[in-house]
Amino acid sequence: MGFYKRNRSLFLILLGTGLMATSVFWEYVRVKPDYRYIVQPWSIRGYDTTQGWVIFAAALAVLALAIPLSLRLLKGKLIESALVAVVATTFAALVPVLANAPDQSPGGPLVWVLAVLLGLAVVALAGRLLPEKALGSWRKPALFGGFVGITALAGLVIYDQLLAGRTVPVWVLMLILMATLDLMVLSRRPEELSSYRLLLLAVTIVWVVTLVCAGSLRSTLLRLQIENVGIGAEYRDIQITSGVLLCWAGGLLAFFGSVALWARRRDELQEHSRAGQQLAVAAISSTELEEAV
Repeated sequence: MGFYKRNRSLFLILLGTGLMATSVFWEYVRVKPDYRYIVQPWSIRGYDTTQGWVIFAAALAVLALAIPLSLRLLKGKLIESALVAVVATTFAALVPVLANAPDQSPGGPLVWVLAVLLGLAVVALAGRLLPEKALGSWRKPALFGGFVGITALAGLVIYDQLLAGRTVPVWVLMLILMATLDLMVLSRRPEELSSYRLLLLAVTIVWVVTLVCAGSLRSTLLRLQIENVGIGAEYRDIQITSGVLLCWAGGLLAFFGSVALWARRRDELQEHSRAGQQLAVAAISSTELEEAV
C-alpha cells in the first residue's frame, strides 16, 4: 500500500493509457442495423484502422515517459529534459510518416496558432536568458512587446510564406509544433519540471488527437464500404462506438494522472527550496549571534 500511495498518479496514468491502448481491440465505428446486410463492412475495430494503431503507439509512448518520471529514474536535469524533448519530437514527426497521413493545406487559424506559440516560446527563452533585474520596471512591457512583434512577424511573414496556401506534409507541421513547444517548455523555470511539462503536453496532444479522429474514422468506414461493394451508408448514419469512447475516457484519466504527477514534483521542489531558505536564515542568525558574543 505504501508504494501505491506514493505513486497514485502513476497508477492513474497506467489505467488511462491502458484503456487507450486496449481500445484498439474494440469497435471504433459502425452503421445503423438497417444497413447491416446492405453494406460491408458494417463495423470496423480499432486494429483495422490506422488511427487505432496510432492511438495504441501514442499511449505506449506516454506510458514509457511516465514510468521513469514517477519512479525518479529521470532526475529532471536539463540535459535529460532536452533528450526527452528530442525523442518526443522525433516520435511525433515519425508517426504521420509511418501512418501515411495525407498532406494538409494549413489555413489562417493554424498559421496564427503556430505564430502565437512561437511568440510565447521566444519570450520564455528571453525571460530565461535575461537576468532577473534586467530592464527593471520595463522588463514585463519589453517582453510583452517582444511577444507581439514575434507573433506578428511569424504570422504575417515566416509561417505565411512557408505554410499558407500550400500543401504541407503532416510531419512538417508536427515538427514545427513540437519544436516550438519544446523550446517553450525547456525555457521555463524550474528546469526540474521540464520533463513533467513535456509529459503533460504529450498526454494533452494524444487526447486531442483521439477527440478529433471521429470524423476520419467515419470517412474510413465509408471508404471501405465503397471499395468493397460500390455503395456506402449515409455519412450521418455512421456512428462512433465503445472503442473510441473508452479511448476518450482513458485519455482523461491519463491527463489527470499527469497533472497530479507534475503537481507532486512541484510541491516537492517548493518544500526543498523553502527548507533551504530556512537553513540559510538559521546559518545567518547563528553567525550574527556568534559575532555578538
